[in-house]
Amino acid sequence: MDWALLIVLQIMLQPSLSVLFTVEAERTTYVSKFGGDVVMGCRFQPKLSNSHAHLKVTWHWITTTLARDVYRMDNWKENLASQDPDYRGRVRLLTEELQNGWAKLQVSRLRINDSGTYQCFVQTEEGADYKTITLSVVAPYEAVTKHIRKAEEGDEVLLTCESEGYPSSSVMWQDGHQRKLSSNTTAVLTPDQLFKVTSEIRVRSTDKNNYTCIFTNDDYSATFHIPDEIPVPHVKNDALIIILSIGVMMVVIIVVVLMYRRQKGSRTHSTRNLLVDGRRSVPAAASGQQINKDNEEVITILNEGCMEEHLGAFLKAHYSDFSFSTEVRRHCDAFGVEELPHKLQNNKDQPVNLQALLPEAGETLFLEGPSGSGKTTIAYILVSSWTGMPKHALSNLLDLSTLRLLLYVDCSKVTGDLFQEITIQLSLTEKISGDELRTVLTRSSEALLLLDGYREGKHFFR
Repeated sequence: MDWALLIVLQIMLQPSLSVLFTVEAERTTYVSKFGGDVVMGCRFQPKLSNSHAHLKVTWHWITTTLARDVYRMDNWKENLASQDPDYRGRVRLLTEELQNGWAKLQVSRLRINDSGTYQCFVQTEEGADYKTITLSVVAPYEAVTKHIRKAEEGDEVLLTCESEGYPSSSVMWQDGHQRKLSSNTTAVLTPDQLFKVTSEIRVRSTDKNNYTCIFTNDDYSATFHIPDEIPVPHVKNDALIIILSIGVMMVVIIVVVLMYRRQKGSRTHSTRNLLVDGRRSVPAAASGQQINKDNEEVITILNEGCMEEHLGAFLKAHYSDFSFSTEVRRHCDAFGVEELPHKLQNNKDQPVNLQALLPEAGETLFLEGPSGSGKTTIAYILVSSWTGMPKHALSNLLDLSTLRLLLYVDCSKVTGDLFQEITIQLSLTEKISGDELRTVLTRSSEALLLLDGYREGKHFFR
């Protein structure tokens, strides 16, 4: 009779023991740093029978009167419709741990108000259970900032320590002999819910001593070495800076004046000649009266400007001449519009546009390539764009509006002085000398000289 009773009891109790479902917290309390991450976990048993088994996981932040949805997953699908906005984009469930019986929640970029009690709830086909976990977010007073300033009266200085953290901390001061000092300490709450704690003491600037402020929450500190760290008044330094600045300015002015006088002394009288109606004007006969030196300089500058203007007009007329413009069209028509962007490269084998062919003032730019590669055509495109003659399609990509002069020279025909050769090729021999042309081009910052067929090392280019 006893054996039969025992067997019956075993059969009745076995099913109830096999379906018992539990959830246990990995840890009941977590302490994490402000701005960091935390992973809170709870373990459920029995584990899932397969990867498609029914599963529901929810995490809540709870108080006695309030519950906020932190994360929710229903049958393996995230359900964030009711998620509290404070957690949006900062939480995720480590789904790879679910098959091992873990419901782990990661919270990133922790805030102070993330602190509190969290409830982990898990439901499977075997049952449902939950556990609560406490999270404390702290912010150590790690970065302690020191300030020293002189008191308004007397020979005292004010030493200030400042730092941000959570929770609020008191500040203890002591000197080099471990004696505690009284201080004035304030705490202000920041938008990040941190406490900005400021503490200040007043000491004599003549006392040789060390003073240390200690934030008692986590023992972070800073030490002042008095009087070594007392800043030196800036009055003398400022006066020295002003004197040096004036001296540098005077040196610059002197150098500029000397360079101007040197340049002025190298000018020749031929630069005052003008191009008027294609002819060189004749200077008025000397009247025997000495010309005022300042007026002469002004006239020289004006004459150079007029010469440059007339020379530019003559060049555009020359390039628009039938024979030259016909040669331009012949070269441009034989050159495919699509070819040029792929052919132009810098010395690093990177493609460049046409505008990159324009050098800066005082700069020399070399365009290299084998014979027949289109260098002459590019020169003609530049001329066409500047003169406004019937343009090549690529000339629309150029802006030469800043150039007052553009001179094209066929270097294959040059046998003597470069500037003399320019006057010959451009039919300027009766209008301007080689020296006059050299002067105009040297002093102009808006002139472009195109040397087609130039070979480095020719003596007449030096």
